[in-house]
Amino acid sequence: MPAKKKIPPVLEILRDNIVNKGNPLALNAKQNSSWVKDLELPAKGDILFYTGGEYQLLPYIDSLVKTMTIVDATSSAFSLLMGARKLVNMTGINAEKIYASALAKDKDRYFSINYKAASILRKLGYEICYDSTGELYSGALLHELGFWKELKGYAVKVSDAIRATGAKTIVCISPHSAEMFKQVYPEIVDFPQVEVKTFIEMVWEKRDLLPPVKYDSPVVIHDSCRMARDLGIFQQFRDVLDAVGVSYVEPYRCKEWTTCCGGPDKMLFPELSKIMGGRRVKELADTGAAKALISCPYCLSAIESGNKDNTILVDDFVEFIYRGYEN
Repeated sequence: MPAKKKIPPVLEILRDNIVNKGNPLALNAKQNSSWVKDLELPAKGDILFYTGGEYQLLPYIDSLVKTMTIVDATSSAFSLLMGARKLVNMTGINAEKIYASALAKDKDRYFSINYKAASILRKLGYEICYDSTGELYSGALLHELGFWKELKGYAVKVSDAIRATGAKTIVCISPHSAEMFKQVYPEIVDFPQVEVKTFIEMVWEKRDLLPPVKYDSPVVIHDSCRMARDLGIFQQFRDVLDAVGVSYVEPYRCKEWTTCCGGPDKMLFPELSKIMGGRRVKELADTGAAKALISCPYCLSAIESGNKDNTILVDDFVEFIYRGYEN
């Protein structure tokens, strides 16, 4: 009788944390919402700003991936890490989070992207709310990794949390969350009757109100697979750049034909992910642009990992547009 295949330990970590803690790395509400600072956003309202904790996760996930590339998952060292996980989980503390926290980098930058996105929306006249104590991760990884049983139960929790805010519109900063709320959850759960939009769509609708961005050279856009292929959103980014007076060039593979950044492979095949990210960096740099704009947290992380020689400068689209308010 063939041996039963085991789920890779790192996927067990992510699955269990999402189901039990509402977040892939068990970050608590205080950690997730620390980006809010002085914005004083209400917890309830018509327009819900939704982060899903995705930008907040990136520095911790990158640290965990770095550990995986150094420590063999079949080794005694990794077994000790798993043993520590079981031991501290008895007290309700997550070992991976503690371990990854010691290695975390770029935390301030990734957290600030949420702040800048919320600030832009408010400056454009949107009255947004944010559930700093009840926001849950969207559950996208459960869907993408095939944990169907767990996803169905988790979908109920997410739906209830969103319903509690009274929102009529959800603004997702990540395309992964938008895909879950627009295309996945309505098929498997009694999802709230809300309009789901991405951050860029909200900005695009009021792009004429944006201040100009001072940048003299053309930029190149990396279209996220989720954003361009699954959600059909790509022209909006270009329209916004036109509105703020910034020119752009296109890589050979763009829009709905965009090339993968390598992000989906990061947790299982980190070295392969880095190779794919490096190839995408070369495609972007081959346009002659000095700066690439990214529109997805996981694309941002993967492109940065592949940009090991600093071949091209990399900005999140939110960071770049926010420059207009800093001029």
